[in-house]
Amino acid sequence: MLIIITGTISPDTNVGQLTIRDSSERLRQYVDALKALIEQKPDATIIFCDNSGYDMQKLNELKKIASANDVCLELLSYTADSKKVVKYGKGYGEGEIIKYVIDNSRYITDDEYIVKITGRLVVDNISDILRKLKRDRIYFNIPNIHRRDIFDTRLYAMPLKTYKKFFLDKYKKVDDNGGYYLEHVFRDVVINNKLESTNFPCYPRIVGKSGTGGISYEYTEWKCKIRDILSVFNFYGKTK
Repeated sequence: MLIIITGTISPDTNVGQLTIRDSSERLRQYVDALKALIEQKPDATIIFCDNSGYDMQKLNELKKIASANDVCLELLSYTADSKKVVKYGKGYGEGEIIKYVIDNSRYITDDEYIVKITGRLVVDNISDILRKLKRDRIYFNIPNIHRRDIFDTRLYAMPLKTYKKFFLDKYKKVDDNGGYYLEHVFRDVVINNKLESTNFPCYPRIVGKSGTGGISYEYTEWKCKIRDILSVFNFYGKTK
């Protein structure tokens, strides 16, 4: 199983809709989130990929932390086509990162199962989620009960073969300025191809801050316990 973490440490100054632009602050948040993930000791290889050309040698301390926790960590970086990211939006850039990982990671094989997490966010119960995943299924949650028309792309999971067949190049359809986000694109992929997807087997405990809208993500455990029960009935996996 592979956990793919997407990131942009030094975003282009022309990329819109970003509330956190300071590279030092973004780097600190990525490092903190990766440390938190590593310390959970997930039964998976972690791949962090930055698309701003950041020197990964500067993050070697993370590899030492991973090694101390018996976690396999790969750090990748490349320079994205900033003009296209500026033109089409953050979701375009994220899809391009996943494609880069698939084309360049030394841990990618067709038999792998991938779990994607947006960088700088922490999923406090990721180890529990991983233990309960069925590796032949596609997992998406809806953002909340009031947005059943889109998928939550902060966290999703599926067989790599499925991603490559149906999702790999669909990020090219993203048009943030036109109101067609990655959340819409992935929803339409599932619906148009009549794919079966379900919500995660337990409700994700996500904390962190959105770099796009500046929203702070937090949770209350007793409410999540109720959401765990609702997740059994796919309450957070239904779309219109």
